[in-house]
Amino acid sequence: MKYSINLNELKINYLKEVEGKSLIEFLQLFKISKKNIHLLFSENRIKVNRCLKQREYIINEKDEINIKLPIEEIDYAMDSKCASVIYEDDLVCVVHKDSGIIVHDDDKQKTGTLANQVATYYMEQGYSIPVRYIHRLDEETEGLVLFCKVPLIQPWFDEELAQKRIERTYHAITFNKPRQKEMLISANIGRDRHDAKKMRISSTGKEALTKIKLISSNDLYSLLECKLETGRTHQIRVHLASINCPIVNDSLYGYKSREYNGMGLYAISLTWVDPFTKEKRTVNDSQINYYFK
Repeated sequence: MKYSINLNELKINYLKEVEGKSLIEFLQLFKISKKNIHLLFSENRIKVNRCLKQREYIINEKDEINIKLPIEEIDYAMDSKCASVIYEDDLVCVVHKDSGIIVHDDDKQKTGTLANQVATYYMEQGYSIPVRYIHRLDEETEGLVLFCKVPLIQPWFDEELAQKRIERTYHAITFNKPRQKEMLISANIGRDRHDAKKMRISSTGKEALTKIKLISSNDLYSLLECKLETGRTHQIRVHLASINCPIVNDSLYGYKSREYNGMGLYAISLTWVDPFTKEKRTVNDSQINYYFK
């Protein structure tokens, strides 16, 4: 399939791979909610070859599907700083997050978060769309965050994340050296009952899987590549501390380093599949600037 978005209209064509499916089955492929499917038909916002069709219409590969997207507004307050966008297409943008800020606040009118910076970017670009992040990073973690620009298909990206099909790669500078060059850390993570800010390894916690690979090491430190198979709060930090490789300057699970400034965790890469073209996209963060001593 191919697609384009122009003047709030999503156009999808070259439909060979969905030929024979009904129109409603096509929409369900993208995890569009029952409510939004109902609105698309009841408000006449979905057409095939510029004509209204019933839900049961059977798609032909030469058809063109047109979906009128609703007019929406930016829903976070503007920030004094504009987001630094590393990659963008019609559906998503990938943004660099600095260490020391959170991705969002429950109060959308507060400023100083990455969501506010993205709101500023949208305003400067003339976009009228709400800010929708797909995943988050800890406050002290630097690196890439994925945002969806089309709320109608955000559930598809949410499902991709839940099914571990969005690959997130991190680099971590840690104390000590893991016992193996490559490891799969499989240890459930739950809330620490004695400290509300912390998580801990817990047999009754949620499943958590982290793949790690040793890149380099010396007498004191290691540089590790970490890939998330799940996305629990503080997952990499808790898992690395559990194998006696705490991240440098991690105030919750490690201790300070004289050789490094800031917490040594960096979200360096994101890989996902475009929902329509099925092309794999990988974005690396060119703005991360760290060195391993």
